[in-house]
Amino acid sequence: MGTRNDHRAGRRRAAVAALLPLLLVAGCGTGGSGAAAESEPPKPTPTPVYEVSLGGQLAAVTRATKEAGNAAFISTLSYGTARGTAVDRSTGTQDYTANTARVERVFKIPRTFPGQAATDMFGSRSGGPAVRETYAIHGSEIDFRTRQGDWLRYSSRGPKELTDLMDGLLQRAGDAAPYGGTLAELVRVAREKEQPVKGADGSRTYKLDVPPRLARYGLPNSIGYMLVEGEDSRAVDLTVVADDKGRLLKATADYTPVLDVLRKAGMPRAITSVKAEYVLTDHGSTKVPAAGDRDGKTKEAAKVLRPLAETKPGACGSTDTGLDDVKLIRPVACGADADLRVFGQLKLKESFEGDDGFAFAEQRSSELCGRKFGAAPSAWVRDARPTDTYYANGSPNVSIGSNNAEVEGDYTCYVRVSDRG
Repeated sequence: MGTRNDHRAGRRRAAVAALLPLLLVAGCGTGGSGAAAESEPPKPTPTPVYEVSLGGQLAAVTRATKEAGNAAFISTLSYGTARGTAVDRSTGTQDYTANTARVERVFKIPRTFPGQAATDMFGSRSGGPAVRETYAIHGSEIDFRTRQGDWLRYSSRGPKELTDLMDGLLQRAGDAAPYGGTLAELVRVAREKEQPVKGADGSRTYKLDVPPRLARYGLPNSIGYMLVEGEDSRAVDLTVVADDKGRLLKATADYTPVLDVLRKAGMPRAITSVKAEYVLTDHGSTKVPAAGDRDGKTKEAAKVLRPLAETKPGACGSTDTGLDDVKLIRPVACGADADLRVFGQLKLKESFEGDDGFAFAEQRSSELCGRKFGAAPSAWVRDARPTDTYYANGSPNVSIGSNNAEVEGDYTCYVRVSDRG
């Protein structure tokens, strides 16, 4: 809120009135009346980033970056396997003052990338040509443009059972920047312990070891939640570069050292490395397209999408949702607009040996879906792509006691019926 000034007219003696022209001239020179100047407290000058005490400089970097008003950015996540590397890259512009962003997101997933790992990490975006998606962020709402040209609007409004399944996308409304789920969020909360190295151009480079519980803020929520129970003895390598004004230029993080923590929480074992990068340019000189009303073509996602787990066998759906998982789909008639077709639902509740309940659940649900695949009507599975390939989607609960280890969960068995999904 701005300061409210109280301007009052008063009586002046003749001697004081004689000085009035001089006072007005002085007032014009300072940009306002003397009374206004006296009633407005001076604005504190922010401490330069590199003069802030150790432990608070990276938080100051985030503030300085926001004060620039806007910037262009590229955020990249790379997932390595023995059979190739998948890349999730978001390129866009963001306005810190208006809290808006426009983003183009591209997925490049090689055909050799393990199929189940691709499905677990990227939902329907696996194989084939690069998948391109468009998002518009305005405050806490995220709009996703579909193939048909309309927009799905995601917000925290709506039934909790649906918004919980949207959580990974809702997190894209960030705190450190309008577009969240990037290393900007980690830079905001990280605390440096050593002075940065100064470059010839006045830039600074920070190197940090970040515990998993903190490092999760630099990842999309669909992955970051896996680090909530991470062991602090294993650290993520974070490097942060800021310019001579203290504005963020680049951040990189290697999550490979905490892969064992990620795998215990459900990350596919085929993934052998996870790396992130965030680059900012054009501070203060970037224009972000206005959100607008999409010409009436915006639909509330909570009213359009339905849980995959509630889809009856034989029914079809579109995965053109912008979500990182297929737990929510857009129901469509089987045909040209469909990306998947459900052929079975199952409940898994079994005991297992060992300490990797997620790996057991993945293997067992695949086996049970395989049985349903073999027994399903030909019309439901004959269009499977790749041929004779099916998928199991679910979220198991793993409990390990002193005498028993058990896994429990609901699974949906489905086939992809288009090269898009």
